[in-house]
Formats: sequence, structure tokens, C-alpha cells
Amino acid sequence: MGLLRQQGDHPDLGRNWVIKFINRRADLKTKMGRRQEAKRFDSFTPKAVHWYFDIRDGQYGWIKPENAVNVDEGGIMTGLDSLVVGSADPKRKAFLKGPQTRNWTSFIEAVTADGRALVPGIIFKGKELQKQWFFDEFKQIADWYYITSPNGWTDDHIGIEWLERVYLPQTTPADESDARLIILDGHGSHATPLDNGVFNALKAAYRRELERFASLTDSAPMDKVNFIRAYAKARRVGMTKKNILSGWRVTGNWPISRSKALRHPEIQQDRPNSGPRVTPEPRPY
Repeated sequence: MGLLRQQGDHPDLGRNWVIKFINRRADLKTKMGRRQEAKRFDSFTPKAVHWYFDIRDGQYGWIKPENAVNVDEGGIMTGLDSLVVGSADPKRKAFLKGPQTRNWTSFIEAVTADGRALVPGIIFKGKELQKQWFFDEFKQIADWYYITSPNGWTDDHIGIEWLERVYLPQTTPADESDARLIILDGHGSHATPLDNGVFNALKAAYRRELERFASLTDSAPMDKVNFIRAYAKARRVGMTKKNILSGWRVTGNWPISRSKALRHPEIQQDRPNSGPRVTPEPRPY
């Protein structure tokens, strides 16, 4: 197109030009894009990776895998639509039956480098927990950390309370002389295990549970009880030891491998004056 414009030719593209172009190219296909914040995407550079691994490997590479923990948070909006496969007839519309309430629920997950998942934190939107949310069926997940916030998001108070009630008790080293390392998603490299495969598998499993639930009930809302049921099943599918270990491996966090992180498919080229955000150096304790 650029060459044609230089020659003074400005043809209009037909509405099907892109589709036909893709169909002519065996090396091209359409894909579902994963939405990501621009600043986050642009900051994942070799410079940021080197900065991170200078600290991760150089200062704390000696910490045992069972004592290295990645903590991250995520959120789920219940009742979202999904793609469907239907008739090729453009006059026949496809409808997806499902609960259309929009309730935001956040979760805190933590995984160790030896493949263990800690108890999750679940943050509901509301003023206080209701006993009817937790009936006998959920005794096996009664030890989860549940709390509410006005908007269903985490805050400093919730984060500290989760650390005190979940992280510290569940990560106590067998040897008191061993240190613990906690990796948060706050550095420029974004090379964190949970954010590389584990959360994708977890959310995909949750969406399948949500759609299965919708196919069984016409009008029942995805309330807190049903969310807990669906999320518990999704965790058993997505938060497997295999997925957790894969997340640590593909990001080069364990076994520690700077070169593997530098081969990450989402890494961007360094730009002038680019670099990781300045954050306090991590300290084992």
C-alpha cells in the first residue's frame, strides 16, 4: 500500500480484503488477543529482565524452591459472555444463555517453586461475610481466607491480613535458619509464574464451570455460593502442580534461567532511557 501511494495510486480496500488476504496466506490466521496494559507490555524488556535476575540469581538464588513463593492477585467478573459456534447462516443469530449479573470478586493466590499452592484469599464485594454463603458442602474449603471489601478489590489491610493468616503460617521453613523469598508482580520484568500460564488455566477452567452452570439453570444467579463452587472446581483443574511448575520454569524463576526469561514470547526490545521501575530491593526473612 505504501508503494502504491508513492506512485499516486490510492485504491480503496474492499470490506472483505483482509479476510481474503489472510485466507491466501497459509502462515497467517486470526487469534484471540489477550488484553494487557500498554505500560506493562512495554516495560517487559531485556533491560528489566537483567535487572531482575541480577537480584534474583545473584543475591537470592540460594533460597530453596520450597521457600520461594510467588504471590499475585486477580479478579473475575461473573456472567461474562463467550464465543459460540453456530449456523453459518448470517440471518440466524447465536445467543448464549447465562447469568448476566456483574459481580466483581478478587482472589489472592500464592505458589511455591516446588509446585505447591497455598490457601487462596477470596475477596467478595459487601460489608460483611454471611453464614449462609458457607454451608456444609464447603467444609473442605472452609480454611480458605474469605473477606469482604466495599468494591470487591484488595487493599493494604486485606493484603497484610492475608500475609499474617495465610502466607506466614503456611511457608514456615522446616529449618529455622532458612530464608523465605516472596515474589510479587511489582517489578518491571513481569516474569512471574502465576501470570504466565497458571492464571490463564485457572480462568479458562472457571469459565467452563460458569457455562456448565448456566446450561443447568435458567435463571439462578452466579451468587457467592455458586462462585465458590465453580472456583473450587476451577482451582483443581488450573492450579495443578504441573501448571505451577511450568509457570516457574517458563519464566526462568526455577530452575533459575535468565536466558529462558529473555526468550519469553512477550518480551519487547529495549528503548532509549527505558528500564525497570525503581523499587526497594527484596529481602529474605
